[in-house]
Amino acid sequence: MASKDRMMVTEPQEPRAPGFVWPTLICFGAIMLAGAFAGYNAAAAEAGDATLAPWIGPLIAAALGIGGLFLYFRRHAGWFRALSPRQRRYWTALGLSAVVGGIIGGWLVLDQPTGRSAADLFSSGVLSPGFAIGASLLWVAGLAVGMVLYHRAIDDHEERAWLWAGLAGWYAFVFPAPVWWVLHRAALAPPVSVMALFLLTMLVNAAVYLWFKFR
Repeated sequence: MASKDRMMVTEPQEPRAPGFVWPTLICFGAIMLAGAFAGYNAAAAEAGDATLAPWIGPLIAAALGIGGLFLYFRRHAGWFRALSPRQRRYWTALGLSAVVGGIIGGWLVLDQPTGRSAADLFSSGVLSPGFAIGASLLWVAGLAVGMVLYHRAIDDHEERAWLWAGLAGWYAFVFPAPVWWVLHRAALAPPVSVMALFLLTMLVNAAVYLWFKFR
């Protein structure tokens, strides 16, 4: 039985989507590097030696972190170019939000004095004016740009999930806030915590969004 040679056909492979493990490690590495600079400065100050300018550590860490992320996503540029314009806006919005959140979180940790507990960090710990102004500007600008890109990119299904999530988050605020306020005025509850209400609305928002998006 004669056999005929067959041409091997290689199917073109789609560019592989970039994962989030390496970007996460790069961000944590940059934060740890900035922390190492802060630790060096603290040790040098205690020993009476010359210290580095406080902005050098964060600047070097941020430059290396941004460079690492740039090289990583450059490697996956084919995947990004293969996306539709709507998908590009979608992933750009999510990426921008992640970067802004990472910068604020890392900066918050570096802004704390040595020995401050996590409870003080997120409750009554005093923040420096530089961090307060910078984080506020990053939050407002990043949220504004990210939301514009996000709402231009989502489809009807995700828009419905987002709208219901936003409404649920509003209810999670509007119900407990006045109750807590009047109970505090009657000395039956501690002072109203804006961050506690904010975290509650975020948790409810996320739960409802994930339910409608992935059910």
